[in-house]
Amino acid sequence: MVALVRWGILSAGRMADRFAVDLRKTPGTEIVAVAARSIQRAEAFALKHRIPRVYGAYEALAKDPGIDVIYVATTHNFHKSHTILCLENGKHVLCEKPFALNAAEARQMIACAGEKRLFLMEAMWSRFNPVYRRAMQWIKEGLIGKVRILNADLGFRAAGQSESRLFDPALAGGSILDVGVYPIALASHLFGSRPSEIQALASLGATGVDEQAGIMLQYPQGQLALLSSAIQTRTPHNAFIMGTQGMIWMPMFWRARLAVLWRSRKLPHVTWGRAGYQYEAAEVSQCIREGKVESPTVTLAESLALMETMDQIREKIGLQYPGE
Repeated sequence: MVALVRWGILSAGRMADRFAVDLRKTPGTEIVAVAARSIQRAEAFALKHRIPRVYGAYEALAKDPGIDVIYVATTHNFHKSHTILCLENGKHVLCEKPFALNAAEARQMIACAGEKRLFLMEAMWSRFNPVYRRAMQWIKEGLIGKVRILNADLGFRAAGQSESRLFDPALAGGSILDVGVYPIALASHLFGSRPSEIQALASLGATGVDEQAGIMLQYPQGQLALLSSAIQTRTPHNAFIMGTQGMIWMPMFWRARLAVLWRSRKLPHVTWGRAGYQYEAAEVSQCIREGKVESPTVTLAESLALMETMDQIREKIGLQYPGE
């Protein structure tokens, strides 16, 4: 029998709600507790997802001895403090992306996990979805030759500035950290986590956060990633991975359900499938059962390098958050 992994959920927001739904689909797991800043909100969340224990304080969740791993789903600016709170109380952690506010915070999180010898992973759910994995297998098999260019975008139109956390600098708002992390992470997976050259332009809105950004990354062997992100402009959400012998198109690449392979003189090949958070939850649970302190698919070194890249991008566009 598979050992049961007991999950706690820290936050009762939209992301936590989606994750809880899919965690129920993951064999060998159980959601045993949830915490929110409001006990009423936590109770409503628990009722919806049939969770037995409810807390109105994150500290109480972290101290619960009946939890193995905690999913941290609070806003970006709290990722470091809430992750370290859980680690210091002996809990493994899956932390929602972006991993932290900046690389300095990420280093503190990684150091704490290392000191406690606990599992820690950034919730880069795209990596575990079956269609994404199939597309990466095509590349590994050499079906499009050497990958040379990535063109990827992720943008949407958010609610008004007074209503959305995305426009609040105190909550680390803006497009790069919220959705730009997806195309940047895809580039990292394809070309390596450290670009040799970074260029970026952005439109900073009335609140000072980036409402849209254009990013160009060059890698040591000349590969290029042409990326864009936005929170005021709807974009197609496409990823085109272009190689010397073909191309892969992944529409909605960040939650890929479809991928198309084109090669010279050959008919297109299509793969499709489901996307969901259950695949990353299964990875975390299996790593914990095996006594691993990080995932081989989303390593802590790569998450740190992604934060360093986003730090450099924000430096290029002149975006700094309060307290940095």
